[in-house]
Formats: sequence, structure tokens, C-alpha cells
Amino acid sequence: MSTVKQILLHHFQGRSKKSIVRALNISKNTVRRYIQQAQGSGLSIEDLLQLDDQTLESILCREVRVNREHYRQLLELFPWMQDELKRTGVNRFVIWGEYRKRYPEGYSYSQFCWHYQQWKSQRQVSMIIPHEPGDKIYVDFAGKKLTYHDIESGQEVAVEFFAGIMGYSQLSFACVVPGQSSEDFLRGCRLMLEYMGGSPKAIVPDNLKSGITKASRYEPEIAQSFSDFYNHYGMAALPTRVAKPKDKSLVEGLVRILYSRIYAPLRNRIFYSLNEINNAIAELLEAHNQMSFTNKPGSRRQMFDEYEKHLLRPLPADTFELKHYREVTVQKISHVCLSEDKHYYSVPMRYIGQKVKLIYSSSDVSVFYQGHRIAFHKRDCRMYGYTTISDHVPSQHQYLAGLKPEEFINWGKSISEEVALFVEMLIKSKSHPEQAFKSCQGLQSLSRKESKQKLIAACQQGLELKVYNYMFIKKVMENNQTIKPVIMPLLPFHENIRGAQAYQ
Repeated sequence: MSTVKQILLHHFQGRSKKSIVRALNISKNTVRRYIQQAQGSGLSIEDLLQLDDQTLESILCREVRVNREHYRQLLELFPWMQDELKRTGVNRFVIWGEYRKRYPEGYSYSQFCWHYQQWKSQRQVSMIIPHEPGDKIYVDFAGKKLTYHDIESGQEVAVEFFAGIMGYSQLSFACVVPGQSSEDFLRGCRLMLEYMGGSPKAIVPDNLKSGITKASRYEPEIAQSFSDFYNHYGMAALPTRVAKPKDKSLVEGLVRILYSRIYAPLRNRIFYSLNEINNAIAELLEAHNQMSFTNKPGSRRQMFDEYEKHLLRPLPADTFELKHYREVTVQKISHVCLSEDKHYYSVPMRYIGQKVKLIYSSSDVSVFYQGHRIAFHKRDCRMYGYTTISDHVPSQHQYLAGLKPEEFINWGKSISEEVALFVEMLIKSKSHPEQAFKSCQGLQSLSRKESKQKLIAACQQGLELKVYNYMFIKKVMENNQTIKPVIMPLLPFHENIRGAQAYQ
């Protein structure tokens, strides 16, 4: 109504409609309409200017009051329209056509769309999320990837861009990792915390599969590996809601910023390894963190050093290692098999036949029974090898489950002396006789599947080459081959060859 009063005041002072339009920056039709309504109101301009806004509106806006009924009808249509627009082939023009059939005197298409956009924008109200120093760190993968050129294969290798940002200071971190697996995701998180120099109270990821096994609005199921990670660093995990990117708007905005501050400067550079890309990113990242804010004093780095760094939890002394979980049964030889390496680890013999849980990393293997650790070993990746603790398989127990070396040797004698000698040498080659029992059982299985002549010939080959293991015998029998030892030919005499006496 203040604008309407200005129109009337200018008109009362004798100014033309064009000058009023230029002075108030409104349309000519609006000026003409209000002047006509004032002239048809039955009151003078002076009397109208003395009225309050509500009374003046009731006099001059009769036409608007009539249109309010149309607007009410339109508002009732919008919630239904929003659902209909999600259906295949339905657009605003289709809905408007149906609206005009129902209300022939309704709004035009342009006004219809404008009112719908206004109604929609009013419903999309954003909430300001307050951030406290040292409280949360937000993480995410970027939608676009970077690449490097693999010299060996000659191909371009795409890598994932990982980003993280502190909530209060907005100190940022970025690096590239090979993919979005659990190992890659946790590696990015670990490098991020090392860059920050500590861990905040909580980490906020989205519902990526490497961190969240089952998304839920109320109780998401967190992957065991991710749970181990944030427990190791003394943090809590607060996954965002499904399909709610505004829950982590900071890191979403960071990715858009880093597209121009990291992606763009690197767009014409050729890299040949993952480390080369990360080194280039580190330089641009520090420049980004040192850059001054636009709307407030200081930089991200200054804000972090002053307000957040001292509030972070110190990082643990030992670096986090990704753990894997397996459930296995303790074998009769008092060992469990880690199928990934095909390596055997000993456990106390009282657990023979029991279901146990293997928790292993790249450096060690732990065996748990009903929540209690019963064995711990350094990881050994030798295939078909044994890692044995003497206390787990004491010799005074007549070996395990009634098995004795003599039984296997006697079985070998029942076939031939060569087989018996091979079995004896196989048992002697192990630090504990029990470690050879599985191999001996394998030889017994081969004797039932193949002819005994093949087994005898294979054992002869093993004795000649001094190779005492089950896999060698199996391959010889399956391939029906005879392996002969390699004999190096004698070198011919030559005056320039000094001989062994020259080195005494």
C-alpha cells in the first residue's frame, strides 16, 4: 500500500503517468489501474491518502479480492499437482490444461507456473545447522573422477576423489583412492585424520556401501570395518538420512569448490601414479585452506588452528588396520585354516571341533571363542604353511584325536617302501608332526582316487628331488608326468676360467 500511496501522491501533484513509472520503477498498467480505481472509488485523492493501509486496500483492491477465490482454488490444486508431476509424461502444461477445463476463468499458463513456483519455493525452507568447534567432520566421495596413465598397461586408470571438511572452521581435506571399497574409504578417512592431526567427536558419512551395510532413517546398520575404525579413533558415527544431501551440505559445497580449485588446475596435467596425483592435490589443497574467507576475516587454516585444533582427540599410537572376519571350525590337528592364504594357525587342543571366529589384518591373526581370544599369531601368507605354538599341541597328548605318525607310516608300507619313506620324510620336514597329518590324509585320498602305481611313482620323484609336500604329489599324479632333476652341463676347459682354487 505504500507504493499505491506514492502513485496517488504523484498523480495528485500533477505528474504524468510516464514520470510516475520512471520514478517508482513499476509498470504503466499498474499505475493506470490504481488511478482508475481511485477515480471510481467516490473519494478524492486527499481523502484516500489519509486512510490507513487496510482501509485503502479494501477500497482499491476489489478486483484482487475477486481473484483471491481463484488463488484459493489454485493452492488446493498444488499438492495434488506435485505428486502428478512425478508420473511419466505429466508436465505443467498438461496439468494447466486440466485446470482450465475445470476453471475456465482461471489463471493463464504463465501465471499458473509462476504461482506454482512461488508455492514450491516457500515449502523448500532450509534450516541453518550450527557447528561447534571440534565437533563433527563431514566426508564424501566426489561425483567426478580423476585419472592417471598406467605405463605398464598403457591405459587410463580412473580413481575416486575423497573429500572431508571440519564443521566449524571448514578446514578441508582431499585425496584420491583407487575405489570406493571399505579399504579405500577407510584409507581416505585415516589420511584425513592424520592431516587434521587429531579426531573430532563424530564423523558424518552418507549411506555408501563401504560404511553402511543397511540404510535406515532411525537405526542404520554400520559395517563392522567402519565401526572398528571410528572406535579406534574414539569417534562416533552419524550417518545422514537417505537421499538428504543437505544433512552434509558442507562437504557437498566443498566438492563444488574443489572442482574449480583442484580439478580445473590439474585438467591439462598427465599423471603416472596415484601418489603423483595426491602430491599435486596436497599443494592446491593447502592453498585453498590458506585462502581468506569472502564474508568474514581469516582463513580456514587460521580458524582451525585457533579454535579447533586443541579440541581434537590425539591420534592413537598404532595406525588403524582394516580387519576381516571369518567363522571356521578347529580341525582335528588343532589348527584353523585361513582360507584367504591357505595357511594354518594353531589353537589350544581343547577347542578341537568348536566354531571359532578369526579376526585378521595385514599383520596379525586372532582367534576368538565366545568373545574371548584364545590364540594370537603374526600373519604368514605362505600357502599350505603352518604357524604353531608349542603349548597348543603338546607332544605328551599322543598327538591329536588319536592320530599318530606311525599310523601313516604303516599305511605307506602297505603300499610300498617308497611311499612309507616319503611319508616319514614329510613328517620329519615339519616342526610339529601334527602339521603333516593333513598332508598325509591327502595322500590317502589320492591313493583312493588314482592307481597305487601312480602314487608310488610320484613318491619316488619326491624322494629324488627332496620335495616333501602333498601338492607336489598331487600335480605329478594329475599330470601323469615324470619330473627329472635338472643337471647342469660341465663347462668346457678354457684358459680364462680360473676354477674353484682361485677362491680359496
